[in-house]
Amino acid sequence: MTSSTSSRVLEFLRSDPLHTTRITTEPLPAPGPGQVLLRIERFTLTSNNVTYARNGDQLGYWAPFPSHEPGWGRVPAWGAARVIDGDPALAEPGAMLTGFLPMATHVLVEGEPLADGLRATAPERQVLPPLYRDMPRADESLGDVELSVLLGVVRTAAHLSDEILSAEPAQVVFSSATSRTALTTASVLHRAGARVVGLTSPERAEAAARAEVYDAVVPYDDLGNLDAVAGTTYVDIAGRPSITAGAHRLLGDALTRSIRVGGTHPAEEPGTGVLPGPVVERFNVGARRVEVAERIGDEGLAAFERSAVGPVTAWATAHLTAERFTGLDEAEKAWGRVQRGELDPLTTAVALPN
Repeated sequence: MTSSTSSRVLEFLRSDPLHTTRITTEPLPAPGPGQVLLRIERFTLTSNNVTYARNGDQLGYWAPFPSHEPGWGRVPAWGAARVIDGDPALAEPGAMLTGFLPMATHVLVEGEPLADGLRATAPERQVLPPLYRDMPRADESLGDVELSVLLGVVRTAAHLSDEILSAEPAQVVFSSATSRTALTTASVLHRAGARVVGLTSPERAEAAARAEVYDAVVPYDDLGNLDAVAGTTYVDIAGRPSITAGAHRLLGDALTRSIRVGGTHPAEEPGTGVLPGPVVERFNVGARRVEVAERIGDEGLAAFERSAVGPVTAWATAHLTAERFTGLDEAEKAWGRVQRGELDPLTTAVALPN
């Protein structure tokens, strides 16, 4: 049983989550049957969290960890947490679990046991696929960088790269080239021998080149230098209509596929109407995992995802660093720095909330 009597939680104004935040305190809940209380030990902050905040209403990211006050919400983060109380049939005390967590010091999870952890089953979690509900046991020897890529992003890299390569593209172009999704997916594609090009802001072009996963890096303001290689697939991580429209126009008939994955940039830009070229496809890793599991089974899915762990981890440990932020107040400051793009693009922000 924990000696703490309260939990601290970072909350976001849902109408302005990037700029208006607060830290609230609430009593620790007493876990009942089928529930465990977790002390959150680490969570990572990346541009993915910015996407969760921007698209929370459309994609259901506000649902898993609802606030007790209307108008406020809790942005999920990938992290690791330790069982400190609750039903031992669900998870033994002291076990370290990884998965989707609130930015908080503690969280109560209702779930069902899995062979390697648990699956959250509370009604508010049902809107999301298993990827966002499963909490496997963690390897406690993992460093911050390894943990940051093994939580969610490596699975996205595995499935997104597989989807891209299924069409045998001659060239793959990513927007938001320094986002974790773009970098890790590009590392898999680069290893597979694909030609990969990164689009990014001028101030991040050097970091994108330093990542050593792109054959070429093109700043957004130099988009005219993007090579129109026949058989190009465009992968939109940034979610900026003007960049996507520019890429479609410049690539012309060379563009055979356009895939929308995320939205790491502000959504203030107006739409650009009907785009020339192929219809934009929407990629969702959670939905794709369900489809793959139905096709090859859970064991096949796990084996497929494990195949990306070695290459992605090897790339990450060679090219990424981590900066720790201790305490939830420092995590709140780190959120501001991440969403403003103030951290080095190859640095992972890791919050230790307690």
